[in-house]
Amino acid sequence: MQDSAVQTQVPFDHPTHKSAADFQPVQGDLNLARADYEKIQTDLERAIERANAMAMKAEIANIELSQIINTSIEGMFLVDEDFTIKRINASLLRFLEIEESLAVGRKCHDVMKSSWCGTGNCPLTQLLSGRESLEMDIERKRKDGVDVPFIFSATPFRGIDGSVIGMVARFKDITERKEAEKMLKEANERLERLSTRDGLTQIANRRSFDQMLDKEWSRLCRSREPLSMIMCDVDFFKLFNDTYGHQGGDDCLKTVAKALETVCRRGGDFVARYGGEEFVIILPATFEKGALRVAEKIRRHLEKLAISHPRSQVASHVTLSMGVATLVPSERVSPQQLVKWADQALYRAKASGRNRVATWLNE
Repeated sequence: MQDSAVQTQVPFDHPTHKSAADFQPVQGDLNLARADYEKIQTDLERAIERANAMAMKAEIANIELSQIINTSIEGMFLVDEDFTIKRINASLLRFLEIEESLAVGRKCHDVMKSSWCGTGNCPLTQLLSGRESLEMDIERKRKDGVDVPFIFSATPFRGIDGSVIGMVARFKDITERKEAEKMLKEANERLERLSTRDGLTQIANRRSFDQMLDKEWSRLCRSREPLSMIMCDVDFFKLFNDTYGHQGGDDCLKTVAKALETVCRRGGDFVARYGGEEFVIILPATFEKGALRVAEKIRRHLEKLAISHPRSQVASHVTLSMGVATLVPSERVSPQQLVKWADQALYRAKASGRNRVATWLNE
């Protein structure tokens, strides 16, 4: 029994018959496609490796940056343009005495309220408006109530395109610097006092007297008011020293200096130690009559103090001889002329018997 289907054989030269040569171009295209695919696959794998390497480097850089920021003694934080804290370092967290979770993600004005918050003085507002940087001295109060001085500085934090997208703020504790400045100021003030104060009596010294005389002279030249001067000398002071010794003599000069300051209380009155046992008093805007009254009050005040001076040849207590001179300062006369006249008046008081007041006589 024959099969109903009859197999027909296609002749070799029939148009539908494909030889191996006919598939060679297709095979070539497949090979090229396969090569391109393999290259793409290789490139993709390399790109992934590079991306992984870059991500690893970025992570390492981020860790390193965090370590650098957190080991800085300066307080630092990063705030984005909507005032949200993005990063804050350990130093600032310690000062604020809070955990990082209570700072990051919150608004800076909620974590560190300042007087500039909500005003045009806000550093971030200024940086967003185009300012390049800013620096200022501020004080922040710790939780224990102590004010801590800082140098606050802020610079823009920029995005990839260079636009300002936030602020990097730094807080440098300058407590030690402020303490050093305070100590330096106090030292300078002590030095100034030493340079203008007499070391023994603690009243103004000769240098300070010269400065004050020049100052008052210039001022009264303009106002055309009188200037009086009283030169004082402790009578027979050498004999006092011989009796009580140098310590006793020093105590006597201190008491006299205090007595002069007690009497000369009017604003502008100036008492100085001129040298040795000599003192000088400047009385601005005072005529001769007024200066004589002041001198007489000084003489009576010393009588009441009754500082014993048994070897004095004019009294049983310490006394002063005083010379008074007065003039209206002008550019035609020097301040030293007044000193000269007061000294001449003092000489007259001594020559007239001491323990008295004399005036300069224009002969």
